[in-house]
Amino acid sequence: GKSGGMGALNAAVAENGGVIEGVIHKRWVVDEVDFAMDTAGAGSRMVVVDGEDLAERKRVLRTEADAIIALPGGPGTWDELFELVALRQLGMSTLPVCLVNIDGYYDGFVQQMRRAELDCVIKVSPAQLLPVFDSADEALAWALAEIAAGPNIELAAAAASARVRYREEAKDAVAQCADTRACGVLLRTLACNLGSASPGTIAVACAIGAIFGFAVSRALA
Repeated sequence: GKSGGMGALNAAVAENGGVIEGVIHKRWVVDEVDFAMDTAGAGSRMVVVDGEDLAERKRVLRTEADAIIALPGGPGTWDELFELVALRQLGMSTLPVCLVNIDGYYDGFVQQMRRAELDCVIKVSPAQLLPVFDSADEALAWALAEIAAGPNIELAAAAASARVRYREEAKDAVAQCADTRACGVLLRTLACNLGSASPGTIAVACAIGAIFGFAVSRALA
């Protein structure tokens, strides 16, 4: 596009003779001018995708990119960003992804990920899942280094280790749940190690567990 942060980025790339490769949903294709490709360098292209939602556009962005650098943006940017973070945690992608936290714009996201780690909701460290930088220059330097280094083996190993730990915790929790009325323990254990969970997290898990355990008991009675 030609507007907002995306427009500023495209304009700067074009002014410096760079190549622009865009991906747009056909719903937003109005005419060639909207592609913002009129001043782009040789080799630039715009890929038009279809679909009932943005899933195909996100897939193409992911498969065509060498790295993803998220700049300050709105819900569309957040959606694209956290889908990639989820894939990285699951070990389904090692595509370099980082966040540019200009003027503290993403401080809330950074705090949320730290809290998620504290409450054991995420099993891979935030620093591995989503590196955060204060400037675009730092983010670009990191991304180029990651591309040159190849697939992030450490991230893949951390994701695999997290899956193993989760399965072990699940087995332990199931073993504690011989009495279906104690299924609150199961839910709490799957959510987090009780020693590090916040009181609020445990309280919610207890409430859900009590309801779930009662329902299972009634079903088996």
